[in-house]
Amino acid sequence: MIPLIRTFSVATPGSRIIDYRSLPQLLDRFSNKEVLLITRRPPNYITDVNGRVIWISKVNHPKAIHPSRIHVIEQITWDSLNNGVDSVIFDALEYMMIEHGIDKTLKFVGKLRDMTMYQNKEFYVTVSDGIDEKVLALLRRIVE
Repeated sequence: MIPLIRTFSVATPGSRIIDYRSLPQLLDRFSNKEVLLITRRPPNYITDVNGRVIWISKVNHPKAIHPSRIHVIEQITWDSLNNGVDSVIFDALEYMMIEHGIDKTLKFVGKLRDMTMYQNKEFYVTVSDGIDEKVLALLRRIVE
């Protein structure tokens, strides 16, 4: 079972795995903090974020970053952390797994987590029921 957001303490910096359905509640809790949201959700669906949204998509759009441009996402994350972002939320795990495979995606998540934790900020990864137990166990080892 995936932990729900209500069990977490937002006051203590750390990293967590949350159910993707809890994203609105998490964004609500961070309404007074600056957040970097890395997501598959189009920008017109994300209106309640205090901070920056990275839309990962193959659509040719000025607000989209192609999923193959992992280095760009990493650089934006690093720059955002150095410029006041309090939390990073990665809401594109399954999509990146489809695009890059499990190993490369888990390495990417590990790097995002390390950058965030180095800056003493919070890191969250959303997951759905589509993640099998083996991958979820590996993800927990990397994130939590």
